[in-house]
Amino acid sequence: MRIVGEKSFPSHKKKKSSIKKPSPPYVLWCKEKWNEVKKANPEADFKEMSSLLASKWKTVTDEKKKPYEEKYKAEEDAYLKIIANEKREHDAMKLLEEEHKKKTAMELLEQYLQFKQDVEKDNKKTKKEKDPLKPKRPMSAYFIFSKEHRAALLAENKNILEVEDYCNEARKNIAEERPGTNNSTINALVSLKWKELSEEERQIRNGKAAEAMETYKKELEAYNKKLEAENNQN
Repeated sequence: MRIVGEKSFPSHKKKKSSIKKPSPPYVLWCKEKWNEVKKANPEADFKEMSSLLASKWKTVTDEKKKPYEEKYKAEEDAYLKIIANEKREHDAMKLLEEEHKKKTAMELLEQYLQFKQDVEKDNKKTKKEKDPLKPKRPMSAYFIFSKEHRAALLAENKNILEVEDYCNEARKNIAEERPGTNNSTINALVSLKWKELSEEERQIRNGKAAEAMETYKKELEAYNKKLEAENNQN
């Protein structure tokens, strides 16, 4: 299955414009008059020069300021157009980048779902059906006793309510010893009965369980040999 690669996509974080803001009329005038004022005041430092230029600017008439104002206006218009174009370009590239990320995410999601579907199909193909001929594992001694005891209760025609009454006292003892215990009625009764068995009675069930296990092992060995022979023939 083809995996979507991470395509190289330029980052379009908003950057400061490389275009300098236009200088106001006063700054334009200062640049033009700086050398003239400095020549008249060679000993003046930057702070003194700034003060001298500010004083002279106040004496400049509106008519003489007009050329600087017009130049500033023209430069400002050009600057704003460039900034607007840069913003439109940035917004467009940002939108394109977001669309690209969404498309990539959808492709990855589709491929993941396809991969998951393929895995499920493979699992269904490789999952073997349960062989009804395979020997069943025998019951333990406790379950042999449980089965016998359940059968005995049924033989005595004891219904569920009778069984519950029969084991109420035992359940009370369990509740006192282990608060919060919540076992089903018959299982609690059977479990208690198993604990009450003598060692001799337990050995009888253990013997039955051991015999059943030996029979199971022999049947399983025969089954595996038969299965191996069938596989070799194929």
